[in-house]
Formats: sequence, C-alpha cells, structure tokens
Amino acid sequence: MWKHNTLIALFLVAILTSVWNPLVWADEPCDQPPARTDLYTNVGLLGLGLTNLGYLGNSFSSRLPSGEYYLNSNTEHVYSGGIWVGAVMADGQVRVSTGSQDANGVGAGNEIREFDLIGFCQDDSVRVMSNLQNALNYDLSALAPQHIECNFNDYANPEGGGHVPLGIKINMRVLAWSTPYADDFVMLNYRIVNISPWELRDLYLGLWMDTTVGNTEQTDPYDGSAAIPWNYYDDFNGAWGGAGYVDPSHTPDNDPGIWMAYEHDDDGEDGLATSWIGYRLLGTSESAEPLAGQSPVSYNQWGFRHVPQADDVYLDPDDPTVELPGKYQIMSNRHFDVGETQEANYGIASNWVSILSTGPFPLLAPNDTISITFAVVAGADSLSLLSNSKVAQLAYDDSFNVPGGPPSPILDFGFEENSVVLSWTPGDSLDADGNDLVSDSPLRSPEHHISEATGQEDFQGYRVFRYQGLNITDEPYEISELVAQFDIVDGIGFDTGLPPLNDEGKREFIDTNLLDGFPYWYSVVSYSAPNPLEGLGEFQSGFNENGKLVYPGPSPSGSSSGSGVGVYPNPYRASSLFDNPTGEQELGRKIWFTRLPARCTIQVFNLVGEVVKTIDHDNPALGMAPWDTLTEYGRAVATGLYIYAVTDLETGEVQRGKLVIIK
Repeated sequence: MWKHNTLIALFLVAILTSVWNPLVWADEPCDQPPARTDLYTNVGLLGLGLTNLGYLGNSFSSRLPSGEYYLNSNTEHVYSGGIWVGAVMADGQVRVSTGSQDANGVGAGNEIREFDLIGFCQDDSVRVMSNLQNALNYDLSALAPQHIECNFNDYANPEGGGHVPLGIKINMRVLAWSTPYADDFVMLNYRIVNISPWELRDLYLGLWMDTTVGNTEQTDPYDGSAAIPWNYYDDFNGAWGGAGYVDPSHTPDNDPGIWMAYEHDDDGEDGLATSWIGYRLLGTSESAEPLAGQSPVSYNQWGFRHVPQADDVYLDPDDPTVELPGKYQIMSNRHFDVGETQEANYGIASNWVSILSTGPFPLLAPNDTISITFAVVAGADSLSLLSNSKVAQLAYDDSFNVPGGPPSPILDFGFEENSVVLSWTPGDSLDADGNDLVSDSPLRSPEHHISEATGQEDFQGYRVFRYQGLNITDEPYEISELVAQFDIVDGIGFDTGLPPLNDEGKREFIDTNLLDGFPYWYSVVSYSAPNPLEGLGEFQSGFNENGKLVYPGPSPSGSSSGSGVGVYPNPYRASSLFDNPTGEQELGRKIWFTRLPARCTIQVFNLVGEVVKTIDHDNPALGMAPWDTLTEYGRAVATGLYIYAVTDLETGEVQRGKLVIIK
C-alpha cells in the first residue's frame, strides 16, 4: 500500500513539473498572436481599456481610455484590474493565478503578470464583433453592440519567478451596449477552462481592481514630473453586500442580492471628477458552496503595495514569527472590509485596491469549464451607480439580453464654410433584384430594421444631436442640442418626414451658422415607435454609435493659384487659460490654415529659415488644417514672427504668408 501511494505521489510530482510546458497537452502550436494593448470599449459612455494579456486598464501608460467616463471627458476611473483564480492542486499545494496585482505602471505589472497570450491555431487572440446589423463587423454570434473576445492562459513566466500555473485557459468576453439605458456599464464574462490533466479543487474566483478617480486635464497621470500630478490618495472606497450577510446599512432596500464595490473622489476636482465607479458580481455558471451560514462572497480592501506576497500562508518578512494570509486566504476569508474596524479604517480617503471574490467551487475536472461575470459600472453619483448596476444585473439574468431598436446610421461628413454636411445610407427592404432582404441583413438598417421582439419593422425616425466643445463632460444627451428631428409620415409622432435624398441616394442634413475651426460633436440616432400591444416603449440608439468630433471649415480650393490660403487667428494671442505650468505642452491651442488645396504640405519656418513644423494635409472634404503651436519635437513655440509655405501636391504651386504668435 505504501509503495502504491509513493508511486502515485511520484506520478503527481512528474506531472506538476511539466506544468511549465503547456505543450505537453496542447495541440501543435503556431505563431504566437500579437499583444493587444490598444483595445477599449467605445460604443457606450464608459471607455474601459482591456488586453489579451489578462489585465484591464492601461495604468495610464497611454492616453487611450483606461476607465474613462464619460467617454471623451478626460475623467478616468480605472488604473488596472484583472481576474484572480485560486485553487488547491492535485499535490495539495494552494495556487493563485492573477491577471493584475499592485504594480506601479504597465512595465512593473508585466514583470509580475501571470496570464499570457495563447499561441495555438485554434484560438483567436482577439475577436471584435457587433450585433448591430449595419456595423462593419456585424456577427450573428455577437451578444452586444460591442463584443470583444480574448483568450489567454496562466503560463506566463514572471521575471521574479515563483509562479506555478494552475493549468487554465480563460476566454474573456467584454460586452458593451450603446442604447441610452444600458450605456453606463461594461460586462466581463470569464470562462475558465481546466486544460491541465489534474483536478482543481476548492476554487475561488474574483475580480481585483485598482480604481482611481480624477480628471487628466486637472491633474496629470501621464507625466511623473507634472506640476500638478495625479492624486492617488484622495479616493473613498466601499461596498454593498447581500441581505443577511452584511450589516443592513450596506444593503440597498430594492437590491437585496447585490455584491458590489465602489470608489469616488474625495473633492471631485472642482466638479470635473464627481462620478462614481464600481464593479458588481453578476453571477457564476454554478453556485458557490460555502459552509452553511457562511457568506458566498468576500470583499477585501487594502492599501496599494500591500498585496499578499505569496499564494498561500507565508511568514512575515519583517517578523518571521508571524504568519500572513496569502492571496488564496484573502479570496476565501469572507471579509467585508467597509467602514472602521479593529483591523483598519477603510472609510478614510486613500489609495485603496480591492477584490470581490466568491467560492468555493468544489471541483473543476480536466476539460471542464466554469464561468463568472462582473459588470464594471459608472454613474454620476451613488444612486445612478446603483441604478445602472441593476440594469446590468437584469441584462445578465436575461442571458445578456438588452432590448434595442434600429441602430444609428453610418455617417459621412462633408464641409462647407461655417457648415457641416451629414449624409447616410437609409437602408432598404429589397435587394438589387427586387427580392426581400432577410431580416438580419445589414442592408436593411436603419430604416427597415426588423425588431427582434415583434418580427416587424420598427424604425420611426432620426434625431440629430450637436454639442459644441472638445470634451463630453456629462451625459451626451443632456449637454447636446437636438438640432433636428425627423419622423416618418404614418400618423404616429410628428409626421415631419425624413431628410431628402441627395444625388448619391443618401439622406442629407446640412447644419449651418457654425463657427469655422471650432470643435463640434455630432451624432445621428435612430428611434423606434412605442408598441403598446407588445408592451414596448420607444428605443433609441446610442450617441457613441456614430458620434464624431469635427471642425467645420471651407471645402478645399480647386487650385492653390489665387485661392487665397490663409491663417487665423492672426496674430495668435495665447490665452493664459490654456497655459501649462510645465511649459512643455499647450494642449488645446490651435491655429488654423484655411482654404487649402485637397492635398498639400504646410511648412512653418522661423525667421532664420529653420523648419518649425511640417503638416501633411490630405482631405478631399475639408480645406482646413490645425496646428497646435508645438514644434516637431513637441515644444511650445516662442513669441515671434513666422513664415508659412503651402505646397499643392497636385500642381506644385506654393503659397506663402506670415503669422504672428504673441504670448
């Protein structure tokens, strides 16, 4: 009997030592897919960064959204985040694989990252799809207007070493919606597959998040030497928990099943960062099985850089007589770290990180799958955050279903002096041969869109929204102006009729009396008619489905000869409003070159003949191009007289002029 057990033990050790080589049980590999760190959600109001490396956010390593809400507002909410999976392995060892941990920046995070790319032919590294019928990436399998799917496994080999993989592959589905009542959250659906030859027991699953709230124009997270740096230590964190498991004061009256963490900024940064961020556990594919009376969920919160240093219990490096809990113990401790406790005061503002975890799940056999779904949610305040998270819960409970109507049209933009020309394809019910198009044909949308709920056409009209400004600092529909509304003539609604068709067979709307060179956001949304028989109200498509920032200006000149290329404002007087105390950048400043040829090169020279800036212009629709008053090297230009030369690349003709910058 002893020999039998010894042989089993030796066999398990042999298997475990092969864990560093997943090819032992995988198919023949092909080229490893590229790392994607440029992905983020952009159809709703929350721009959440994500990667196929297992982590969320970008740790402010780029100016792409990390957790921006409202999208295009410069108000950020997420530094980093990722899934944690902990289990007891076949040899009795406790292991945890983490998508993200406490780390100062992406570089440091990559040194300890425990998930990595999958390099096998049967696994797509990244899929980006949409269930909007007229989207260029429309796919019947997509679950949302934006459906991003990534695959990774836990065979990363961190520089510090010490990571022993569980032997899991994770398929992450990131789902974002654009319809106005469901555009404040992003769902994260993780499907964890045991690709090892051994059982994983007593699993715990969690989402670790380092949230931080502020406005990147008010405080700078990108430049370590900025005059007003980002403040990571002025955020309040907390959580709501399920009825019967936590103090009733932390359970909303109308949401007894909630498990959700949140964060908001202390001072709101002069009104620029007053919104809240949170993440909610929506559910798992099978129920956790804690002991009777125990909570199925743990909420743990700690200060940045205090992540446990080991997966299992370990000795305190500063006091070897003290045992400290490892990551697995944190995930399974059933704590609810809110308010002031004997251990710590979690109710003060600081640089907090947190994790919501659930379990145990007794067994994950080889080739078995378990899934867990969270929603990253944003809101204007605590009540909005709770309301938005409840919509996410309802959508999850209905198999990720968020009812909607006809999608926004795909817009083309043209420009005339002080005007913007919007045009779009209306859609049809018949193909070129006069046959009925199938119900899910992209050619139907938007005006012949078929409702999934009724099986009938549901298009009613269009609304044109315009917002003058560079940043969307609030709910787009609240700050935008409804400049036009069109309604089909059917006895329902306004019966104003639809915009006329132009020579190309597209709907066309011209917005006039604008200011050339000023920023304007445009969105044309579609809406459906209410259907009382089916109990359906009006559905409206989302602002960010086709929202675009444009600068109106004149059309390109037909020839540079005699066309009068100009520049304005001239002289250019730098306003102190835009001054950056560092003197390195003057973001927001623009000088406009106007009445340009369609294809030309603009060169700006100082008085000694040195090229200060070269701008390539290639736009058949707009005869105008901006200069941000920065040199080729990103430095602010000095006060003085400058010469510009515009070369028409079609004819070779050159026009010259002078401009003055005064600071």
